[in-house]
Amino acid sequence: MTEEEGLLKVRILGPTRSLYDGKAISISAHNKQGAFDVLYNHQNFFSLLDECQVVVNTGTQNLTFPVNEGLLKVKSNTVTLFVDIDPSYAPA
Repeated sequence: MTEEEGLLKVRILGPTRSLYDGKAISISAHNKQGAFDVLYNHQNFFSLLDECQVVVNTGTQNLTFPVNEGLLKVKSNTVTLFVDIDPSYAPA
């Protein structure tokens, strides 16, 4: 078992810059069907996101991104989000 096993590769891209590029245990978001989570070995998947708080669980902290709308794609343990977020947003 490698160190990377069990972790997702996550990229969150805003309109003007990259907001996050790293590893995560899980991603939580919301679409028209309701709240959902993406974990390691999730089925390939894509979804339109509603206005929500996207939460990235890195294992040591939860990073929260206030998304107006967006697109989430999962493929082979890589999660890419293209999101509409206030350009002045700065992670805490």
